[in-house]
Amino acid sequence: MQGEPPVPLRRGAMKPFKGRAHVPTIIGGTPRTLPDMPRRAARQTLPGAPCVDGGDPARYTWKGTIMGKRVTLVCLLLSVVTAGFGASTFFDNGEALFVQNKPQDARPLLESALNDDPANEKTYLYLGIIYQQLGDAQKAINVLNRGLGVAASWKDLFYYNIGNDLFSRKDYATAADMYSKAVAVNKDLPDAYLNRANARLQLKGWDGALADYTLYLQLRPQDPQRPSIEKIIGLLRQAQDDAQRAAQADADKQKALMDEILKSLNNAGDDTKNLSVESIKGQTDPVNVDIKD
Repeated sequence: MQGEPPVPLRRGAMKPFKGRAHVPTIIGGTPRTLPDMPRRAARQTLPGAPCVDGGDPARYTWKGTIMGKRVTLVCLLLSVVTAGFGASTFFDNGEALFVQNKPQDARPLLESALNDDPANEKTYLYLGIIYQQLGDAQKAINVLNRGLGVAASWKDLFYYNIGNDLFSRKDYATAADMYSKAVAVNKDLPDAYLNRANARLQLKGWDGALADYTLYLQLRPQDPQRPSIEKIIGLLRQAQDDAQRAAQADADKQKALMDEILKSLNNAGDDTKNLSVESIKGQTDPVNVDIKD
């Protein structure tokens, strides 16, 4: 379609929080919090934990000093201390870093939490989003698929994020299928409709894309991308109208051709009928025969 506007921004990872709220995030960007999302209470996270992964030790000393020897001592000490804590501590600290949009720091803590407690669905979901942010779509798909086996509260977000990873790999058909599974679990998941619309647009499934864009605007009427989405909707409807007119023109042309053929066949039938009548008549005419006495 000529003059096609930019495809609406595909929604990124969706993160679960308390009370079933979630945060849409543009992949690689800054997390956007929902207006009514409860803010996390200010609390002390375990100092030194990120040092295990080579984090900046100066940020995690007990008193915030930057004396090299003391920093090293504190980090080494706390690395040993954290080894004695369970999955809960790893998860809490990993989740805190994840919410702060620090995927590189959160990754090793959440991986440790997953090893200690493979039944926590949020750990799989967080890691899937982290791998997605770090550019490893296949690893994200693998961990999210594993998480589906234990998912109960956020199965829709597992399907949704798997769809995002597949979309990033240009596997639009399978991505669209994952978005469909997400909305089958939770029909009030607007971003899944938007992303499925974009996937269907890539697959040239105009009717499906039109339906999804329309439904998305019904669910999220104040979306800032509304003008672009409405322009695409207009182009898709115009394409539908053009296709219907072209189909009608073809149908009319085919009908005219069939009528012409039928007329030709009828004329040939009339000729055949006349020939048959003449032939029969010729056979029944009396024949003059001389009869000798």
